[in-house]
Amino acid sequence: MKVKLLFAAFGLAAAFSNAQPNISSWHLNTTGAKGKYWTTPGPNLVTMTDSSGITKLCYTSTHVYVRTRSLAFNYTMGPSLNPNLPASQNYTFKLPKTPTQQTGTKTNVPTGGVVGLSINGVILFGNRSADSYKSSTNTNTGSGDNQWHCDAWYNEKTTMDTSGNGHSDQAGRYHYHANPSTLYSDPSTAHSPIIGFALDGYPVYGPFGYTTPTNSASVIKRIESSYQLRSITTRTALPGGATSSPAGPVVSATFPLGMYVEDYEYLVGSGDLDDLNGRYCVTPEYPSGTYAYFMTTDNTGSPAYPYIFASQYYGVISASDMGPNLGNAGMPTSGLTCVTTVTGIENKLLDNNDVIIFPNPATDFLNIALKNDVYKKFTVTDVLGKVVVSDNLDMNGKTVSLEGLHKGIYLIMLTDANSNTKAVRFVKE
Repeated sequence: MKVKLLFAAFGLAAAFSNAQPNISSWHLNTTGAKGKYWTTPGPNLVTMTDSSGITKLCYTSTHVYVRTRSLAFNYTMGPSLNPNLPASQNYTFKLPKTPTQQTGTKTNVPTGGVVGLSINGVILFGNRSADSYKSSTNTNTGSGDNQWHCDAWYNEKTTMDTSGNGHSDQAGRYHYHANPSTLYSDPSTAHSPIIGFALDGYPVYGPFGYTTPTNSASVIKRIESSYQLRSITTRTALPGGATSSPAGPVVSATFPLGMYVEDYEYLVGSGDLDDLNGRYCVTPEYPSGTYAYFMTTDNTGSPAYPYIFASQYYGVISASDMGPNLGNAGMPTSGLTCVTTVTGIENKLLDNNDVIIFPNPATDFLNIALKNDVYKKFTVTDVLGKVVVSDNLDMNGKTVSLEGLHKGIYLIMLTDANSNTKAVRFVKE
C-alpha cells in the first residue's frame, strides 16, 4: 500500500473536495505558520517574521486571487541558498477561474522572473538563468550576447537547497526552476498531483499521467517532454535554423551540450507533450478533461528540459496582468469570496488541538494534519487488527491514499517520540 505524500497541514485547501481544483489545490496557511530556513555555515535555523504558504485565497465569478510571500509552507528552506537568503515578498496573483485556449497569437512565457505559482505559494521561474554567452570574453555572464541563454537548472542546480530544490535570487525571491520535490511523489503508480498553476490558469502536474491522455483507465507512465538535445558540435545556428550572430561557443567540456536552452529543439512525436510542454488530457481533478502542463523528468527522476513551461502559454492571459502588474493584482471590493476555513475540521475525532483527521468518512484519501511536531509515526489497521498502512509522519502531517482499501471501519494509531499512542477511528466509504 503506497502512502502518497502531499503534505497535508492545517489550512490545506485541498480539503474542499467539492470546489474547483484551482480553488481547492492551494496550501492555505490559516495558522500563521512562519517561513523558516537553514543558513550555512552552521546550519542555523532562522524563523522569519512573515507567514509562509498562501496567506489569502479569494475568488470571483471570473478570477482566482492568490496572495503569497513566496516562502515554502511545507518544509524548512535551505541550506545552499545561493546567491541569497530568502526574503518575504508581497505577491497577489490573479488567475483566470475558467481558463480558455488562446486561439490567436499566444503569450510568451517571461524569459526571466515569475512564470507561474506552485501550490505551496512558492513562485515558479522559467528555464533560463540571467546569464548568456558573451563571445568577446568567452564566458557566460549577465551582460552576454543574448543569443545562447544559460539553462537555469543545468547551471544552477548546485545552488538549489536540499529541502525542496529551490533557491533565492539576488532580490531574495525564493523560487523553483524545476523539480519541486516536496510537491509530488516520484516514482509513482498513480497520476501525479497538481503542483501549481500557470499564469493562464491551467494546472501544472507532476511527472506521471495516463498513457492514453483521455483514458483514466490506461496505464500510468512518466510523461515525457518532446524536446531533445540537438546533434550539434558548433553553435552557429539557433533552433529552427536561424544564424546565430555572434556564434556561441563550440561544444566542449567547458561548454557542454545542455548548458544552453538553445541546445534543445522540439521534435514532434518524440515525447508525450506538445511544444508548450503540455497536452489535453483527463486527470483525477479534471475527469472531463483539461489542458495541462507537466513537470518533466528523465528515467532517473532528474528534471528534463523544458522542466515546466516552454516558450509560450496555451491559454489566454490578459496583457494588463503581465509585465509590471504581474503578481501585483488588486483584489476587488465586491463579488469576492475568500477561503478562510478548512472543510472537514468539524468531522475531527480527536478532542485536542494537536491533530486533525479529515475528511471522515473518507473515500480516496485521509489527511493527517499536525499543529505541532508531536506525533512521529502512524499505523492504520482494519477491524481484525491487520496493518494496512504504516509510515512516519512529517512535520506537518501526511495525506494517506486509501486506494485498495475495502469499505468499512479502520483504526489509525498515532505514536509520539516517547511511544505514547492515540487511536482514532475513521470510516472508508
